Amino acid sequence: MTDTANMKSPAISVIIPAYNVEAYIDRCMETVVSQSFDDFEVIMIDDGSTDGTGVKCMSWAARDRRITFVTQENKGVSASRNRGLDMAKGEYIAFVDPDDWLDQSYLEKLHRAAAAQNADFAECDIYRYDNVTGEMIYRNCGSRMGVPFTKEEHMIYGPTALYKSISRRSLWNDYDIRFPDCSFESPAVYPLILALSEKIVNVPEALYYYRRRRPGSLVETGYGKDGKPDPGLGTDAAIALVGVFKDRGLYEEYGSVLERIIKYRMNDILAMQYHRQPKQEFDDMVLSMRNTAAELFPDGMNMKYAVWGGYNLNRILLHLPLLQDPSMRQNFASVASMLSDDSESAGTDEQCLIRALPDHRNKYRKLMLRKEWEQDFIDIIEEEKPDLLFVDLLEERNDLISCLFGAKKRVLTKSDAFDGAGLPEDLRYDVMSRGGYECEELMEKALTGFMAKVREIQPGIKIVVIENYLAENVGDLSSCEKFEDIDDIRKTNILLKGYYNILRECCPEAAFIRTDDIEPLLTDEKYEYGAIPSHLNEIANEKIARRIECLLKK
Repeated sequence: MTDTANMKSPAISVIIPAYNVEAYIDRCMETVVSQSFDDFEVIMIDDGSTDGTGVKCMSWAARDRRITFVTQENKGVSASRNRGLDMAKGEYIAFVDPDDWLDQSYLEKLHRAAAAQNADFAECDIYRYDNVTGEMIYRNCGSRMGVPFTKEEHMIYGPTALYKSISRRSLWNDYDIRFPDCSFESPAVYPLILALSEKIVNVPEALYYYRRRRPGSLVETGYGKDGKPDPGLGTDAAIALVGVFKDRGLYEEYGSVLERIIKYRMNDILAMQYHRQPKQEFDDMVLSMRNTAAELFPDGMNMKYAVWGGYNLNRILLHLPLLQDPSMRQNFASVASMLSDDSESAGTDEQCLIRALPDHRNKYRKLMLRKEWEQDFIDIIEEEKPDLLFVDLLEERNDLISCLFGAKKRVLTKSDAFDGAGLPEDLRYDVMSRGGYECEELMEKALTGFMAKVREIQPGIKIVVIENYLAENVGDLSSCEKFEDIDDIRKTNILLKGYYNILRECCPEAAFIRTDDIEPLLTDEKYEYGAIPSHLNEIANEKIARRIECLLKK
């Protein structure tokens, strides 16, 4: 008879919940059992799968004595992980999603880092694998541009899933931490584990491969298992997170950080769902999040805002403790397109308009192109009545085009999105180059008219202009170099400065935020969406956001 009382506990318990992942579980398990570090147990929980997942799990358990397999009626991923936690014997806990996979040294490097510093929590960077395109994107999880996160920054900005980490099991048991039964359950626990950890370490290598856009993934669709919209998407997790901080006596210390954590995560969910949900369902989701945020943080920053400007402006505003509704922003568009002459379009039928819309493989850019074509930003201001309008003019660096499709006449923006779009064959347009007299005359008229229209339909709106320019340098904190087209960048920035001066004249009550003295004023060479002059870096973006926040709190 084996004396189980004297058996050595494993260093790590790897918990893998599985539900209808027959097509992916083998690849995941191959990378788990072949780890260079072997002092671990695996707990696989089949959550009532209706495909061949359970059979494959049993097969793996029969092959490897380190694997324990259990099955249960379908209860959801939280219940599965919680059952794994109840069964675990390891000093550390690791969670692996069954459609993801691991670098061979994943467990070894995380355990070595944790043991070397007696850390409660160790985390690595990740690769995000696009299941549709095969594209692999590196995601840094513990630092920005080589500067390690503070604990509070880590709680806000660290990708809030507990895969890609190991955490001391005693944290889970001593503080009675378990996953709540809701969607986005991991963000309801991740900040608490960090808050309770005395020592956190990061392994600056991408050792975990996270699969995005898997068919049937609840995280991707935003729907419940019954196929219906999940009304608690993101909100139940927020309520649970605040509740557990209060229950553990941590709310007084972390209350202001929690507002940032929750709104940052809600913004992430909204950005993910914007192009996936029908309008009414998305609007209901936004309303639910707004109400939840106001209830949780009644003295917080709960203003409603709209955005007009470059994509990097979205990144800046994410650092504010405000809810960012992507349906209330316009990127990849010039103000000239909002007020362009449409006199020839009388009688244009809806089908003609639909056929005229440029197509794009990027769904977000496609939506932005549609919004510009339909000139609906002013309508959004009128319908939503935002308290704030944030503006920058980075998209005004692009040439304008005079477009004619059938009887539909427009001025559009020759933006990155437009250049990458599939255009109707009978779309005819002429380019108006920036710097030309025709274009500049149009812009002065458009900027003045755009601001006048906004103030007319929403007289009490506060307009905040973030005076962003193209970055001249690209690199990191240790070194940088000029962009190759530096002369063109400088000419464009002079042009943009002239446009900002027009705004000052026509909108004297607007607040202007300087950015030209922010350090480091450069494009992050490793920015995941591309190292181009219209993108800055997250350190600079956060500094700009702090200036805006100080202004709003005055």
